[in-house]
Amino acid sequence: MITVSRKDLSVPNILTCLRMLMAIAAAFLFQHGAHGSTAAALCIFASVLDYFDGWYARRYRQSTKLGAHLDPFADKVLVAVVFIALSFGVRWSWFSFLVAMILLREVSITVYRMVMRRRSGQFIPASGLGKIKTTVQCVVGDTLLFYVFIYPKSVPESAILIFLALLVTFFITIDSGLRYVLPSCSDGKKRSALERLYQLIFGVRAREM
Repeated sequence: MITVSRKDLSVPNILTCLRMLMAIAAAFLFQHGAHGSTAAALCIFASVLDYFDGWYARRYRQSTKLGAHLDPFADKVLVAVVFIALSFGVRWSWFSFLVAMILLREVSITVYRMVMRRRSGQFIPASGLGKIKTTVQCVVGDTLLFYVFIYPKSVPESAILIFLALLVTFFITIDSGLRYVLPSCSDGKKRSALERLYQLIFGVRAREM
């Protein structure tokens, strides 16, 4: 069980809670249809706050255990709102399928982390690839939100660029989750398929030089 202390009442944690509230407010506005542009703007602003609260925590050494739990959870809430709203906005079956797989991964890893913490008291922090995954999700999601709900406020006629962008997001999201379920490497570290491939290619090159 996580206890809250005065140290947890920091600027980064307050911003993280604000991001979750903004995501929930955006979900409410999306549901009512007439305020899609306002909801999209809230999500985009919440994504910007994500990087600001991380920078603030590092810059002023205000990282806390509570923040380490809240931040990835807030990211997942925001990502879910963004991509579900986009699924209803574009109404493409392949888009909805990829989004469903992305969200399934997010829920699965969240449950896995909770189980591991309850069983062994082990907190599993976000990996470097996980942070890249979140960045890609935000960039792709925010760009599509702006185009579909703010300007030019329409669904693109050509879906090829959106398909490629979402496909990259899908693969990075799934692969960042594989590091939790794949067997550990020979050095005992957990790595995803992409990380293993990178290590294999550049490790071989380093030995050959």
